[in-house]
Parts: sequence; C-alpha cells; structure tokens
Amino acid sequence: MKSLTSITPTKTAIVAAITTALCASTLTITPAQAASAAPVADVRAAAENLGVQAADLEQGLELVSEIPDSVLLAGDAAVQSWMAGNHPELVQGTRADIVGCAGAIAWLIASTAIPAAKILKIKRLIDGLGGVAKAVRLFWGASFKWEKIQALGGAAAALGAELLGIAAVQQKCFS
Repeated sequence: MKSLTSITPTKTAIVAAITTALCASTLTITPAQAASAAPVADVRAAAENLGVQAADLEQGLELVSEIPDSVLLAGDAAVQSWMAGNHPELVQGTRADIVGCAGAIAWLIASTAIPAAKILKIKRLIDGLGGVAKAVRLFWGASFKWEKIQALGGAAAALGAELLGIAAVQQKCFS
C-alpha cells in the first residue's frame, strides 16, 4: 500500500473527480428520497420532477406576490383590472390552458375565482415565510405532500392549507 505522501496533485484531482461523481446523486436528492432504496435513476427523476414542480409553484406564488396590497384591498374588480393591465395573456386564457401549478394559480386570479381577501392572506403568509423562494424550499423539503407540509406547522402549514383549499391548485401543485 502506498503512503498518502506519494499521491500527486494529478492523482488528487482524479480522486476528487471520482468522489464528486459518486456523491452527486446523494447531493441532489431530498432526505426522504435518500432514505429509500430507489435506484439512482429513479431518485434523479424524482429530484428533477420536484425541481419542475418547485419552479412552477414559484412562478405562481411570484404572481400572487406581484399584486400590490392596495389593489387587493380595493377588491375583486380591482384585481381583475390589474390582471388585465399587467397580464392580459392570463385574462384571455381559459381553464383548458392550465398546464401546471403556475397556470392554475394565474387562471384562478385572472378569473377572480380566488377572492382578493384570500389572495391577500396568501401573500401575507408568503411574506411571513420569508418570501416566495423560502416558501417553495419548505414545500420542496416536504416533497409537496400535504401530510409533510402540515407537519411543518405555522405559516407553512397555513399557506399549504390556503392553497390546498383550491381544488385546481391542489391538483396541479401538490402530489
């Protein structure tokens, strides 16, 4: 066996590259996935799916955060007018246009299926969690599963409950 002092910088780089490659799949999965015995390909696919789901939820929550509080306090008609002025492509879309979570949230806001007061509550819960990115990371860590989101408690569980109370959002945003 060679001593560690005989390893050259080139060999060190090779060992580091191999170690990184072997650990990459472990570093890209959630703790819940790491505990399972799923093959690496299945774990990577699940991580990619969660990534897509997270990005989609983030887009939808960004739209909610973008609506000024003054517009929300002015009521549903003001929200509809704001959406028409700022996102006319969403107002003209139909429910059949919903592709994913962001689309479901956008359609519901544009159609005033979500009252302005509920949007304001969702927006405040997002802010209470530290913003959209932190809220989505919390949901990611919970694998977008209601039981795990509920276990988080506090503002995360309240936001999850608000979003899950809307059937189209529940179907498109959570598993």
